Amino acid sequence: MEQEIISKFKVDKVDLGFSKLEDNTLIVHRVAVVGIQVVEESSPFGVEFEISFTTGISVYPSPQILETFKNKRILKPGERPPDSWRRMEIKKKKSAVEEVIFEDSKLGKYRITVEIEPVMVSVNTEVKTIRGEPYYVVRWAPKVSWRKIEGE
Repeated sequence: MEQEIISKFKVDKVDLGFSKLEDNTLIVHRVAVVGIQVVEESSPFGVEFEISFTTGISVYPSPQILETFKNKRILKPGERPPDSWRRMEIKKKKSAVEEVIFEDSKLGKYRITVEIEPVMVSVNTEVKTIRGEPYYVVRWAPKVSWRKIEGE
């Protein structure tokens, strides 16, 4: 049963995204599909899918920003960050994308694309992470689409 669910899709393409912030921090984004369920076999878009995905970021602050945060306290695991957020302008960005191939003996083959576009970033001004980096939060707009692969 588990193998059947997992083997219905394979990752075909991964493109990392990024946000370059006003403080020269670079945040790299990733999206990963972790589950696909068919919710309707017939719709205006062919099959209707419910896509489960997860996201992650990796932060690369400038040396000047690291210096600014060096004496901030470390946010402990499980601790809620203080309510001291500063909105950061995104100067340049690229969406993260993952494409998977879904295959079902009855429904056929589909290319499913999940894209996350970064739209807002904030940094907490009072704490840093256990790695000594500023604590950033990114909000993005997910975009999910699919198309049937014909003739394979």
